[in-house]
Amino acid sequence: MAADNAALSQREIEALRMVETDREERDGVYPVSSKASARRIKPYDFRHPEKLSKEQIRSLQIVQQGVATSLAQNLSARLRSPVDAKLSAIERSIYEEYMSQVGPASVLAFIDMSPLQGYAVAAFGLDVGYSIIDRLLGGRGTRVMANVDRDLSDIETALIRHIATDISQSLVEPWGRITELTPEVADVATGSSAVQVVPPSEFVITAWYEVRYAEQTGGISICFPLTILEQIMPSLTGHTMFENRPRGDSAEQERVSDGQLMPVTVPVRAVLGEGRVQAVDLAHLTEGDVILLDRDIDEPMRVFIGNTERFAAMPGTSKRHLAFEVSGLVDGDGFVTPFPLRAAS
Repeated sequence: MAADNAALSQREIEALRMVETDREERDGVYPVSSKASARRIKPYDFRHPEKLSKEQIRSLQIVQQGVATSLAQNLSARLRSPVDAKLSAIERSIYEEYMSQVGPASVLAFIDMSPLQGYAVAAFGLDVGYSIIDRLLGGRGTRVMANVDRDLSDIETALIRHIATDISQSLVEPWGRITELTPEVADVATGSSAVQVVPPSEFVITAWYEVRYAEQTGGISICFPLTILEQIMPSLTGHTMFENRPRGDSAEQERVSDGQLMPVTVPVRAVLGEGRVQAVDLAHLTEGDVILLDRDIDEPMRVFIGNTERFAAMPGTSKRHLAFEVSGLVDGDGFVTPFPLRAAS
């Protein structure tokens, strides 16, 4: 009994451990280190692999923001009406998922990205297409209730092709930071009759734009397959983007000087201020009631060009008409930059 309860010596313990280790190695069993088990395993999405780096995505986003500006200018000139466009998202997916998002009730324009090899795909809803057609034919451009379960007529296709051309030309200057483009519209079709120009499993980058015109909002998307992106990847760096940024007069100034935007009639609104009134008070408004606005009497009012707040101004009169004198510019954050004072003559 005493022998059974005797404690093992350190040498005996080490000997038993070595015997156990030799047996595990013969059986193909190896201990797992705590360091290895503590490593974080990053999941890999085989359906949406990381084809572009974060820097390349950021560079592409800068380019597509420039496309939004060019798109607004081109559509404004085409529709003879102010159009506002902004980039709402850059999305990575596969072409099959993009087509399911676009849906069958859409117009697709296939853009040959020459001299690059491949086609980009621009898309917008048929409801947007019909409202554009209404505007081009002299209407107000409001949403038209039309039968969307049909192909476009020859006349409608010709009119939509003009819009598709404007979209393709909106790529030229912004993409000039990366490569010289001479894009052309190869074909226009509805979603239900579109030809498959990109494999369903092809990786794509899609730029989604929000477009506002005629007091309504629509969407336009441009999808770029990996076969196109691979050709410009070496140029999608911050250094290259800085070196190739446009210098001198901007494209907008050139278009204005060429007279392309001169025929466009732009609505201008001057807003004195805003106030809140309860519905019960609004229902009982009578002559002499006073509504307080949110601006001081010395604070300039805001001037809107279309739907964009652009200038600050002071109210007044001119030749027995109400008028305002522009006093400064309003930036994207709502801050006013006063114009420099003019020297007295």
